[in-house]
Amino acid sequence: MNELPQADRFCSETSDHPYWNESVWFSFSIPELRQHGLIQYYFRPNMNMLNGGPVLWDASGTNVWDCLYYNWSHLQAVPEGAEKFNMTANNSLAVKVLEPLKHYSITYDNEDFKLDLDWRAIAPMHVLKSNDPGQQWAQKFHMEQPGKLTGTLCRDGKEFSIDCFSMRDTSYGPRVYVKTSTGGYFWGISENSAFHAIAKGEGAEQSIIGGFLWRDGEMSSLMSGVRRVEEYGQYGPRLVSFEAEDQLGRVMYATGRIDEGLKFTGYTDRTVVWSLAEWDMDGVTHWGDNQEFCASLRFRRIARGVIKLGGQS
Repeated sequence: MNELPQADRFCSETSDHPYWNESVWFSFSIPELRQHGLIQYYFRPNMNMLNGGPVLWDASGTNVWDCLYYNWSHLQAVPEGAEKFNMTANNSLAVKVLEPLKHYSITYDNEDFKLDLDWRAIAPMHVLKSNDPGQQWAQKFHMEQPGKLTGTLCRDGKEFSIDCFSMRDTSYGPRVYVKTSTGGYFWGISENSAFHAIAKGEGAEQSIIGGFLWRDGEMSSLMSGVRRVEEYGQYGPRLVSFEAEDQLGRVMYATGRIDEGLKFTGYTDRTVVWSLAEWDMDGVTHWGDNQEFCASLRFRRIARGVIKLGGQS
């Protein structure tokens, strides 16, 4: 479907790299129940492989085997004729672009878990640009976009209404991570403002290597900033502060309270503690999340008490 903008379709100039990756992600949550989830999938076309699916969790279970729902399916074959945002996976996840860069439908019906969701943009997309070599190597193109998600979720015969802020992203390029990379990917959205950032570093203070601020109808890239972990939970930050300046010279400051998150192991060489986050920026609540990432080897050492959170390896 070449009539779609590049961000809504497979890259037109790929390579034969075995780890060429075409990824899609939407967040979803029921904040009043402190439930948080992800709908993520990625194509590895040179392997004819599709990975991903929906995940949902809360404090009652933060492992892949005891969370509210988990079907991030590995090793699915790419469906015949699949497009990046027009496909139905073997595990029933179906995504369709209804209006380019603005409107998408997401459905799923498997194992007594159903999703019927409608995602709509509330701001333009932001193309992530970073001077960090590791981030540049991980993909050729990466963008985020704030939106609203509405619809229904059915789990074990009970129906829940979904009406939440939602970030989406998509990327393409060889996905080869720097295995020693440690930091956080985090964001928050309200009706009239939003932010996103990536912080890198092993200590309690990390530098911002990319992101955006959307305020007063203007989207602008972050140029500098710092995230400070004020308090740790069991496996990741519990309370953080974040300050940054964007390309327009605007300064932002936010604090975030972060729930104990899911230990996400979909990427075998990296572990992500994926958490619902409630942010305060300018006195306004911004719902979002925090994805604390590190090499799996480092996370095992943290989990076993060999490395203290916030300490150097």
